[in-house]
Amino acid sequence: MGNGGNRTDNGDAKNRAPGSGPANVGRRAVIAGGAVAAAIAAPAALGVAGAAAQPMNSEGADKEFAGKSVFITGGARGIGLATAKAFAEAGADIALFDVATPSLAHVQYPLASEQDLERARSEIESLGVRCLTFKGDVRDLSAQRTAMEAVAARFGGLDVVVVNAGISQIGRMEEFSSEEISTVFEINVSGAVKTTQAAVSIMQPQNAGRIIYISSALGRMGNELFPVYTSTKWALIGIAKSAALSYGRSNILCNVVAPGLADTPLANNPVVLGRMMPNVENPTFQMVSEMLEPGNPIPVGHVEPEDVANAVKFFASESTSKVTGEVFDVSYGSLARSIA
Repeated sequence: MGNGGNRTDNGDAKNRAPGSGPANVGRRAVIAGGAVAAAIAAPAALGVAGAAAQPMNSEGADKEFAGKSVFITGGARGIGLATAKAFAEAGADIALFDVATPSLAHVQYPLASEQDLERARSEIESLGVRCLTFKGDVRDLSAQRTAMEAVAARFGGLDVVVVNAGISQIGRMEEFSSEEISTVFEINVSGAVKTTQAAVSIMQPQNAGRIIYISSALGRMGNELFPVYTSTKWALIGIAKSAALSYGRSNILCNVVAPGLADTPLANNPVVLGRMMPNVENPTFQMVSEMLEPGNPIPVGHVEPEDVANAVKFFASESTSKVTGEVFDVSYGSLARSIA
């Protein structure tokens, strides 16, 4: 998976190099046959949009990820959507899985809406590839499995899974309620484990796959304003490294991208900005970025979602076909002073 060109089918999967494409047509047929019922049932069960996904354009055959499929959690906006666009521009078919429910209990800021998810689907399809969207919660293992089975049936396999869904909470450690703590861990940590479980149930029979986890620079340090969020992002790196050990022999490569402050709704909202600059009336994201910039080795205070998307795509490429269990920091050098 993640190699350039179309899917090829030339031999026993066990003889293929790690990260290489799907094993053979027969394997694809088995997946499609076994999952077709789920693909048909999924729209009613999960709220699939774009089920009549458009065929890939004729130029796709020359693109790096043509014929590949990419499943992204938290795909309706932010890093998830930027990643979807990056893969779509490279020819991949896309599946977006998102809670698409703005008001979620014990979350401090609005999440994506169904309208956001529908707009994302339209944007992806405008790039000439197919796109399936699923309204679902990563805390629901069954929903994720059903969605991934539908993707495998529709697109002929599951090549890349991006574990991106997550929420942030800001505040001093003593300020969080039990419910707020549980919600962050259930989504960011348990949700990531369940995404992994759903992915490997399809990737292990394929004997190929890439799983890429979106952690954070805060997953490599402590932070007094994001103590709960930070701990979940440390945990995510542990999940990825454990998955790398668990599934490497099945040619499933598991790596992490750890962004610094990114201009996404997770950070660019009144709750987070207000706590980061408590003495400023109506602080903006740009103000926060400018505040952080002097402390970084390069004159940058934040990254764009597209910067993160490019790193994710790198971990899905042939260039990293022998890389697993690694962390790629996209954090403007903010971790250069870390111990390791």
